[in-house]
Amino acid sequence: MQCVTDLVKLRDSVISRSLYLRHIISHISTPLTQEDRRLLAYVAIELDNLIVVGLRQYTKSSLLRSRTAAGVRITSNVNPQSTEEAAALIYRSLNPTGYKKAQCPLKIGERDEVSIRDPKKIEKVLTDYSASNLSNLSLALSLNAEVFSELKVFRHFFAHRAKNTFDEVQVFAANAGVVGVHKPEHLILRGRPGTGVRFLDGWFADIENFFELAT
Repeated sequence: MQCVTDLVKLRDSVISRSLYLRHIISHISTPLTQEDRRLLAYVAIELDNLIVVGLRQYTKSSLLRSRTAAGVRITSNVNPQSTEEAAALIYRSLNPTGYKKAQCPLKIGERDEVSIRDPKKIEKVLTDYSASNLSNLSLALSLNAEVFSELKVFRHFFAHRAKNTFDEVQVFAANAGVVGVHKPEHLILRGRPGTGVRFLDGWFADIENFFELAT
């Protein structure tokens, strides 16, 4: 997934990937097989990757004057000429101390970019540079999408399967009011108290709705 000149292309790419991941686990129900568990872990990790890449490219594309869904070219008070220059501006906004220690680079390669999982950080970048699509992002933020704070807990467990990452899942379950579920794979298929919507299904919807509104 790359920076785009039209945010609709980015939105469509994110939603297409989300729908693909939905399809992979659409047949899964309890009791879970070993393959089911593998697929659930894979989808959770890939969905988290989709967030990181999608938010990164949305931010850079915004600074590079992409068009919104309304066909309006985004403006800001900076004028980067490449994705590397846009990445440096994002770094300057989100980590000014680190940016200065790095001697204020004009360009930053993709491997050294700031990873963004919290869209509130994008709001700071767009605010700092007076980006004209800030209102679109604010509308998306009004969803209060839970995926950005919740999914990473499971991603870290499935990626590392360590005691501390398992403990974080247990804390999440307790805070969410879910009892009697001891395996993370079962937990993400559990209905959220108060709505009954499975956590995993809600995360898919959050991502798709967020990028729809942010575009």
